[in-house]
Amino acid sequence: MKETNMNITIEFFQRDLIPAIGAGIYEISVCKNDKSKILYIGESVFVLVRCASHLYELNKDPKYFGFNEDTIRDSSVKLRFRLLEKVNERDLRKKREKELIKEKAPLTQSGISDYQKSVEDKVSALTKFLNSSCFTNL
Repeated sequence: MKETNMNITIEFFQRDLIPAIGAGIYEISVCKNDKSKILYIGESVFVLVRCASHLYELNKDPKYFGFNEDTIRDSSVKLRFRLLEKVNERDLRKKREKELIKEKAPLTQSGISDYQKSVEDKVSALTKFLNSSCFTNL
């Protein structure tokens, strides 16, 4: 298996590491040039463990979150993991996750429940955001 050369910065629950040990809803966003966009919203009974699993998958295959060989090596890109809400009860957590996905329209999710877009659509959406974030508002 080929190893990925990731140069992006990972900000892993900077402000909420301890609460992320338990159940809740989280978001993963991508940041570049002071602009950010939510990539993914998820829920888990063990948020920290689930997000570590996301990082493992991203390292195995950057397309997992829409990166390609160039964008995964861009040191000006930051991937930020953040706890949105602590929700212990599974049904409430699932319901709230779907509401947040619909409300915030993450780049890699289709908007149908918690489904992901196709690999091609994820790569296209992320590349478009990263290229557009090169231009600052004047």
